Amino acid sequence: MADKSISYAYKLLGMKDYFKSELYEKVKNKFGEDSAEKAVEYMVLNGYIDDKKTAYNYARSKLSAGYGPYYITNKLYLKGYEADISFIEDISFKENISMEEFIKKYSKRYIKKNSDDPYKDYIKCINFLKNKGYSPALVMQTIKKEDFII
Repeated sequence: MADKSISYAYKLLGMKDYFKSELYEKVKNKFGEDSAEKAVEYMVLNGYIDDKKTAYNYARSKLSAGYGPYYITNKLYLKGYEADISFIEDISFKENISMEEFIKKYSKRYIKKNSDDPYKDYIKCINFLKNKGYSPALVMQTIKKEDFII
């Protein structure tokens, strides 16, 4: 049974990178706990699973898609990998991904000519960016309330 679970793990890893916990759950659902433990252990020992590398690639992908560090750390935690904000900021720096540029890009959606209530637009923008995973402090540092008054 362990051979089939290892083959299944190979198949899964051939499609995409998995964290240990994710691969364990997938294999466990199909073959049970013992087989899942053996398959994951085999993959780790042979270097097919590296949570740090997978986390780096995941974070780089999400940063490139415009998500902020708080969103990414939360998603990594849900996938079974604990990372802090500095880990995400380091990746942003190494990969030359500017979070400020994404903040400015997204804020342009909320700046309207002849708006009835520019302050309301500003608050909506901050809430949107907060939900994208950016810290309100960074958002308020990057965009100013005056930008919304045209």
